[in-house]
Amino acid sequence: MQKEDLDLFKKWFLDYVNRFSSPEAFIQENIQLKIEHTARVRENILLLAKAEKVGEEGCRLAEAIALFHDLGRFEQFMKYRTFKDSESENHALLGIKVLENTGILSRLSLGEKDLILKVVECHNLMEISGCAGDSREFLFYSKLIRDADKLDILKLVSEDYAREEKLRNPALEFDFPDTPGCSEKVVADILNNRMVKLTDVRNRNDIKLLRLSWIFDINFQATLALLKQRGYLDTILSSMQETEQVQIIRKYLKSCLNAFETEARA
Repeated sequence: MQKEDLDLFKKWFLDYVNRFSSPEAFIQENIQLKIEHTARVRENILLLAKAEKVGEEGCRLAEAIALFHDLGRFEQFMKYRTFKDSESENHALLGIKVLENTGILSRLSLGEKDLILKVVECHNLMEISGCAGDSREFLFYSKLIRDADKLDILKLVSEDYAREEKLRNPALEFDFPDTPGCSEKVVADILNNRMVKLTDVRNRNDIKLLRLSWIFDINFQATLALLKQRGYLDTILSSMQETEQVQIIRKYLKSCLNAFETEARA
């Protein structure tokens, strides 16, 4: 991929998302949220790619993947007023449709085009094992976008939890009720090093734990360092009522992060 390809993609992206501007504050807030999210995911993926010693052309490919990874979110939110795929449509597949229908990737080689489409299609799956034949290149770029995406979502929700209740964005919490306690299945998943499934989430505490469970799908040492440096996990845990259950989870997650760091350095 050449620099002019990426420059064209950036311009096309801005032209595309501007079509979703709305006079309705709730819609406009969330369209803008995803525009800004995309920009930060691009920054994150470049940080991770450079930490992995990826060359200039590979970095451009990574940035294009980040640019397009949430393309389906704009149509999704405009049409359904939610980011919850189970109550609307799979936003990754919506993004693939846009990329294919517009032909924006036609200027690339077949290999680059297919890679971008496959990585975007699979970026929101619970697991990428078994996707697209598990080619080395597919797995590498999939891990990059998944880590870069998680870093920014954790930033967004951390900042949201720090606000007063009346200023929080309900779209980030998928409208789950703010009831006490955590679901046993959700807690059990975390204590067994498993990512929490959205289908097991019952309230806001559960969705917070779901996001905390993402540490079990972190792929690069640089991502772990950024998580620790930025303090997102502590912020999320601090937003929950201090119960014995939360204390156990906090202690366990910190021990996991320390173990991951030790393993990554070995």
